Order: sequence, then C-alpha cells, then structure tokens
Amino acid sequence: MNARSRNLLGVFLFFVLILAPFAQGQQSSSEKISQDLEEIETELTSVNETLSSISSDFEKSDTPDQMSRQIARLSSLRDKITTLEQRAISIRSDSREALDAVADLIPAEEEEEPGQTSGQTSDAVPESSETAAARLKESALAEVTAPFRDINRRASVAAANARLADIDARRLLDSISRSRENVFVSSVTKRGLSPIKPEVWAGAIQAVDDVWSELTREITDWRDAQVEKGTPYPLLILFGISFLLLAGLLLLYRSFYRWELTKNTETRPSRQTVAQLAMASFLARFVTAFAVVLALNGVAYLLGMNLLESEAGRSLAFVTIAVLCMRALVSAVMAPRTTAFRLIGVGDQAASAISLSFIVLVVAFAIESTLTASGALASPGEQLIAVRTFCLALLTGGLLIWLAVRMKAKTERGKSVRRIVIRWAIIATAILIMASSLLGYHSLSRFVVERLILLSILLLIAILVREFMRATALKFLSGVEEERRYESARDKDDEDEPTEMNSEFWIRISVDTLVVLLIPPFLLLAMGIPASELWNELRWLLSGFEIAGQRISLGSILSAILTVIAIIVATRLIQRTLERQILPKSQISSGAANSLVTLLGYAGVTIAFISAIGVVGFDLSSLAIIAGALSVGIGFGLQSIVSNFVAGLILLFERPFKIGDWIVTPSGEGTVQKINVRATEVLTFDRRSIIVPNAELVSNAFGNWTHKSSVMRIAVGVGVKYGTDTRKVEKAIMEIAEANHYILREPPPYVILKEFGDSSVNFELRAYIIADHIVIAPSELKHEIARVFEREDIVIPFPQRDIHFDWPDAPAKLQRPDQGDEDGASAEEEDSETSERPSKENEARAAEERDDTG
Repeated sequence: MNARSRNLLGVFLFFVLILAPFAQGQQSSSEKISQDLEEIETELTSVNETLSSISSDFEKSDTPDQMSRQIARLSSLRDKITTLEQRAISIRSDSREALDAVADLIPAEEEEEPGQTSGQTSDAVPESSETAAARLKESALAEVTAPFRDINRRASVAAANARLADIDARRLLDSISRSRENVFVSSVTKRGLSPIKPEVWAGAIQAVDDVWSELTREITDWRDAQVEKGTPYPLLILFGISFLLLAGLLLLYRSFYRWELTKNTETRPSRQTVAQLAMASFLARFVTAFAVVLALNGVAYLLGMNLLESEAGRSLAFVTIAVLCMRALVSAVMAPRTTAFRLIGVGDQAASAISLSFIVLVVAFAIESTLTASGALASPGEQLIAVRTFCLALLTGGLLIWLAVRMKAKTERGKSVRRIVIRWAIIATAILIMASSLLGYHSLSRFVVERLILLSILLLIAILVREFMRATALKFLSGVEEERRYESARDKDDEDEPTEMNSEFWIRISVDTLVVLLIPPFLLLAMGIPASELWNELRWLLSGFEIAGQRISLGSILSAILTVIAIIVATRLIQRTLERQILPKSQISSGAANSLVTLLGYAGVTIAFISAIGVVGFDLSSLAIIAGALSVGIGFGLQSIVSNFVAGLILLFERPFKIGDWIVTPSGEGTVQKINVRATEVLTFDRRSIIVPNAELVSNAFGNWTHKSSVMRIAVGVGVKYGTDTRKVEKAIMEIAEANHYILREPPPYVILKEFGDSSVNFELRAYIIADHIVIAPSELKHEIARVFEREDIVIPFPQRDIHFDWPDAPAKLQRPDQGDEDGASAEEEDSETSERPSKENEARAAEERDDTG
C-alpha cells in the first residue's frame, strides 16, 4: 500500500469516527430539507397546471374584465413562483455550503512532481462547488454526503423549473395585456346605434317595459319570500323604517350645520380652523351615514328581513353609503352656503353648481348600479343601451355646461387665465360626451363620464386631505395659525402664498410633495388600471434597478425623504420644546438660548441628510473621498460663502449680539432680526432690511447699544435767555425728568449747565431709558419742558445777531453818527442832495460806460 492510499484510508477512518455521532442528526436534517423540496416540486407542478388553465381560459375570453381577472391571477401566480424559486435557491445554497465545508477537509488529489517527496505538495488552487461535489462523490465519503448532493441537484432543478415557469407566466401575461388593450380600444371605438333614429327610441321604450316588468317581478318575489318567513307587509315596514332613519339623518345633518355656524362665527377664520372643521364635518357625516345604514339593516334583521343576503340588497346598501359620503365630501370641500369655510377659491354660484352637479351624477350612477345588481338590466338590448347612454351623456353635458356658465372668468383683479382655461376644458368635455353618444360611440361616452366622476372624487379627497395635513402640520410643528389665502372666496382666485424659505415653507413643501406622490397611484386606479397590475409596477419601482453596483430604487428614495422629514420634524419639535418650556425657565440668556436652538437646527439638518444618504445606499466612505476631491474647488469657488458660514458659527458661539439688539454696522444701523448661516438681517428704523454678511461683522468693528443690557443714556438739551435763575431752570428740568415714566430711577437722571452760548444759557438733561423708548422718550421730555417753561415764565430765546454795514456811498449821518447837532441841518441837506442825484464818481462811471457802448 503506497503513501497516498494510506492517507486516504486515514482520512476515511477519521471522518467515520468524528461524524458518526452526528449521523442521525444529519439524516434528520436532510430528510426535512428533502420534504421541503418535495413540497416545492409539488407546488411547481400545480403552478404549471394553473398556467395551462389560465391559457385555456384566455382563449375563450372576449371582454376586458375577464382578461383583467386573468392578469390578476397571473400576477399572484408570479409572486408564488418567485417565492418558490427563492426557497429552492436558498436550499441549494445551504447544501453547497455543507458540501464545501466537508470538501475543504479532504486533501486535493495532486500528482507528485518528479523530485518531490510525498510530504511536499504544490500550491493549493481554489476549487468550485461542482468540483467539490464531484470529488466527494468519488471519495470514501460518498455515502455520508449523498443526501446533500441529491438535495443540491434537486434544488437546482426546482430553481430552474421555477425560472422557466416565470418566463412562461410573463409571456402569457404580456399576451393577455396586449389582447386586453386591443379589446378595450375596439370596444371603446365600436359604433352602435345612434339615438337620433326614431326606431331606436321605440325599441328602448319596449325594453323599458321589460325592465320594469323584471324589476316588479324581483320585488314581488322578495316580498312573497319575506311573507313566507312570517314578516307581514315587508315593503311597508321597510319603507317606513327607511323614511324615519333618513329623515333623522337629514335632521342630524341640519344640526351639524347649525353647530358649525354657531361654533365658528369668524368672518375670516384661519386655515387651520377651516381645514379642521371640513375634516370633522366629513367624518361626522360619513360615520352617521354608515350608522344609519347599519341601523336600517339591523332593524330589518330583527323583524325577520335579511337585506344583505341578496346581491341587490348589498348593492343598495353600498350605494346609499356612497351617495351620502359623496354628499358629505363635496359639502366639506365646497361649503356652498358658507363662503369663509370653503377650501378652494371659487365663488358661491360656482360652489353651488359643483355640489349639485356632482351629487346628481353620483345619484344617477347609484340608481343604475342598483338596477344592474338586481338583474333588471342584465340584458337591456342595443336600443336601451343607446338611449340610456344618451340620457346620461345629455345629463352630464348639461350639468357641465351649466357649471361653466356659473363659473365667472372675471374677478375683482381682472380676467383669470386659469379660470378661462378651466371653463373651456369643461365645455370641451361636455361636447365630447354628448357628441360621442349622439354619434353612437356609447362606450366612449360612458367611459369618459365614469372617469370624470372618479377623478372628481379623487380631486375632492386630495384637496381635503392636503388642507388638513398642512393645517395640522403647521399647527403642531410651528405653532402657526395660517391665515386664509383670500379674504373671501367670492369671485377671487387664490393669491400667491408667501415664498419665504422658513420652517413653515418647508412644512408646506413636504406636505404637498407627499400628496403629489400619493395621488398618481389612485389616479391610475381611477383611469381603469387594475389594482394588481398597479401593485406589480409599484413593487418594481420600489425594488429598483442596479447601476455600476449601486442599487437605486424608488423605495429607498422615498425612505430617504421620509427619513429627512422625520428627523427635521423631530428636530423642530425639540426646538419648540426648548424655546417654550425648558429655556425660559433656565438661567440662560435669550442670546445663548437662540444660539443653542439655531445650532440644534443645523445639527438636525446635517444628521437628516447624512442619514438619507445612508438610507439610499451610498457608501459614505466613497462620498468622503469625493468630498475631499471637491474641497479644493469649493475652497476657491465658494470661498466667500464658506467664510460667511464659518463667521456665522463664530457669531453663534461668541454671541457679540443677539436677536433684538440695536447694532451700528458699516452697512447701517438697526435691530437684529435673524442670524442666518450666511448673513444677518438688520431692520433699520425706517423699516428697511439690511442683509449684512457674517464675515463683515466678524472682521470689522461694529457697535452694540444693547450688548450688556437694554439700558441706554439720552441727552436732551435746552437753552434759556441770559438773566434767568439757573437753579430754577435746573429744578424744573429735574422735576420733569422724575415725573416722566420713560425715565429710569436707577441710574438717576441729572441736569448740567453745559455752556454759555451766543444767545442762551444751555442746559442738558441726561437720563437713562430702555432702548425701545429711544424715540418716544426724548419727544415726551421736550413736550413737557416746553409746557413747564411757559408756565414758569422761563424764556427760550431766539438767536441774536449784530449786523454791520460797510457802504462807501452811505449818507453822512450814517458814516459820522457822532457828529454834533449844529451840523445836523447841513448833513440833512447833503443827504437829500445825494439822494436826488448820483455822485460824481457814479456819473463819471456812467459816462465811460456810454462811450464804450457807443
């Protein structure tokens, strides 16, 4: 026996000794896995049979509804196939892992190279799972590993069969989808009898008689069945109970309306009030309607009548609840009788028209659905279909045109382009519905009417939910009572909302984004897309696709968005709690509290976006490398922005000023309104906002009147005439200062005699006030000083000036004012002479000018 044989025999004995205690457990484990595989194989056989059944049913189908049901079956079948494939792959992976674990302990069969001893081997090369299974099959451990090798083989076959079955199901699904689309298009574009022809109306009248006879027979049969059960006069009892309950429901609705008017008497209520009242009104009416229908069926059941045992009874109960709910919905949104509580900006006439049109159409379809469920319209005939569809189209088109007429295109601000477009769209839809039915395209006309009703329901629900979510979010997250977008809905459009990018703005954007993301699936359902197909498409979008090793999915994106919203909302709630409950009770100053809250907001936003990146699935380490590569470009391109951001952080930490401080900067003077990331907003005293970059405030000197405290000193000056008692003036001014309620008692005011001026003795009152009274306090002091000085005969003098004339041709008296009386007469004569004729110098000068001009 050579060395290789001895080695193999030793390994075999080793495994027999080591694995013998676990043989029973291994056998039981393999048996359990084998049973799972048998179950998978049985289910795959059933799947193939179901595929064959669906394929044969598809060949016999001729309506879109039947094909839609087959598509739904195929969709659920594909889900089952995917589950089976994943189970088979999981079993195969487990078996391969077990085989690989055993194969690693067996030395690889390698031939000895010349010159190499038996103890020397070449470099080991990794082997695949197939190679390991083949080696185990040929080794002495074949019997021990046989169950796992069989499981591996069967699992691989089951996974392959599942994948092939999924391919067959997908091909059949595509074929049925194409056929359904073709059938739907052909049915919609199929032209039937036109209601213009008189024979169509004659045949329809005959069909109406047949429908009425069938309906009467159904009611008679039901009445006889109830009488046989022991219930006398079932129709009379049912009508009586229905009348009482519906009358009570209407009275309850009227009580709701009166309560709404008495509880909310505001002429211009807030948006929160309107939205909450609309949602409460809708839910109350919905619950009441549901309770009334249940009470009707309950009372009837106690009297021996089970109204829900038949298809017609169940349909009647459903359409009754639907009609009452739709009435509650349109009343909550449109509020036809209360303009201030309307959720959209339409006039009273338009709101009433929309409400009435919507309810009439819903009632018409409810009646038709009930008759169809009763069997009276099981086979109406082409004439009745043509006339019935034409009447429905005429009713819908007439209501739409009436609605377009009632909706005014001109508002108080002029013509509204949006309203004009909506009016013409409504008119075009009405014309399409009536024209298609008149030309014989009844399926097209009915399809448009049905989708119009479903879209209207979806739009009303979206408006109600959006307004309620926005109002609730703003109230609980920001504490904002949002005003109405318009003073009155009458003849006005919604005005543009404020676009300031604060927390309220982001809350509105988040709610609108959520509503926009939720609307498309319901919109597709309203347009006729089956729910199963829509779910498959949504699931594909949520699962996503892979690009360059990175999986991108709508689900991860939505999760990231929700993560950002959740973290920001949580941050905002913490900020509100700190601002309103914790920080006011602490010893922290208002500036430090504002800095803390602001930094917490920045931290929350940073954590939110980092978390969102992680939820999407991006590797943060690779993003760090990219950020490092971009840091140089950011340093040069965004240098000023980065410097302002860092300066903003410095301002928040050092707190040289706080919100409400009166600062003097090179850019202007005013009170601090906001300390943002990039700049600080300063509101001047003439109500002008100055946006000062943070870097300017850090690098330049600025003054802060209220840095240490809000107390500041003012100086009010006043002058009195010479000769006035200065002590009296000082005492009067001090009394005025002490009596003024704007002047602080500590530090006390004082008066100084400032200077002896040219025309007055100047005093100055120096007093301390709160900075908020910088304008009103000096004004009040000056008013009081003027009043007291007038009462005390203290004169505030006018400025005095001495004027000296230097006039060469002045009269002699003015030139020699000290001359005696004896020269007075001669001086007067001389003055009169000089006043009557010009001086000799002037005459000579005038002669020279005449010579020059001549």
